[in-house]
Amino acid sequence: MRKTEAINRRRFLKDSTLLVGGIGLGQSAWGQSTSTKTPIQTLLWCWDSRMTWDDEPKNISTKMATSDQPFPYLKQAESYQVGFRRLIDYCSQIGVEGIIVWGFLRDCHGGVEAAKDLCKYARDKEVAILPGVGLCSYGGYFFQGDHPFNLQTYLNQHPERRSRSLNERGDREFYPVLDPSLEANHQWWREGLEWMLDTFEVGGIDFEMGDFLVNPSTEAVKGRKKLALDSDENILDSILATQDLLPRAMEIMPSGIFINSTYRGFQQIKDFPEMNYVEALPEETVWQYTLRHMVKDPDWVQRFAKVRSHRVYGYLHWFNASTGTQDQDFTSEIARVYPGLHSLGFDFAGTYGEISAIDNPVADRNYRAQVAWAMDPSLSLIDFE
Repeated sequence: MRKTEAINRRRFLKDSTLLVGGIGLGQSAWGQSTSTKTPIQTLLWCWDSRMTWDDEPKNISTKMATSDQPFPYLKQAESYQVGFRRLIDYCSQIGVEGIIVWGFLRDCHGGVEAAKDLCKYARDKEVAILPGVGLCSYGGYFFQGDHPFNLQTYLNQHPERRSRSLNERGDREFYPVLDPSLEANHQWWREGLEWMLDTFEVGGIDFEMGDFLVNPSTEAVKGRKKLALDSDENILDSILATQDLLPRAMEIMPSGIFINSTYRGFQQIKDFPEMNYVEALPEETVWQYTLRHMVKDPDWVQRFAKVRSHRVYGYLHWFNASTGTQDQDFTSEIARVYPGLHSLGFDFAGTYGEISAIDNPVADRNYRAQVAWAMDPSLSLIDFE
């Protein structure tokens, strides 16, 4: 992309509200206003290598990904387009606003051009694509391949920037990863952000640190201490990594949805309900919380009623091969949980979207139920049927 094209695209992203693939409060995925009773917006979360919407549904990985284990793509290159286009068509039909895509960019399924085509297709169908981007691990902006914004390529070029991290319990080490306090890494993240928003018609980005990493470097320790926040160290590291990245993202694309993923429920937040860490990032930041265990308590809504007001995305580890729940009908659970999400002020919610609904009534019910209760928390099971 030529420099003038990049500048023009950034100006378009900044000035446009109706045409940008962003999701904002009081807006649908493409900017149309909603009613005063704002519905929860549905996001489906997908790994490219676990998709069954294509013609190779058996060639999938059935495990959870980890930041230190390769997560290969086992299909033909064309299956990336086939599978995700079918999912986009389905989302457009039933009212799903966006799809989070991990493994968005790989050389083996077409790299930049394939991802550009997919985003354009989704844009035309009014479905937002949100690439998953690992900051300190999980491949960076370009998940797998020889590319300047692939993490391994970056570390091969700058071996002195390789760092080690521990998980929060301190019983597992990860290497190589990036130090969230290193300014050179911040510059790489900003450049990668600008490249991604300039190149692809995305609706935002889903950022994560990876596997509850905490960097023990001297500078990272100083950086966490300087934040003066009594919160989980992994969350503090995510703030160190994104405290200038997210403002830049929102400057380029004000109506985009930019997620900081915690992968924990409210019950795992050290300083709940104060959650003062949200003040360290722009108020437009969307914070992701994992709900699977959080919502098991019958009194979970009352337990978490004092949650601090901020933009919240609830990620449900339901309906997926890696959790062994791909054949389970979650309709009754959705009917139970979603009214609570409404009452707690959730802006976004959703499960995995990897299981095809084609000739699969259970999958179709699960996806349609999410959209139905996201729109109307008072819906009854009888009315849904």
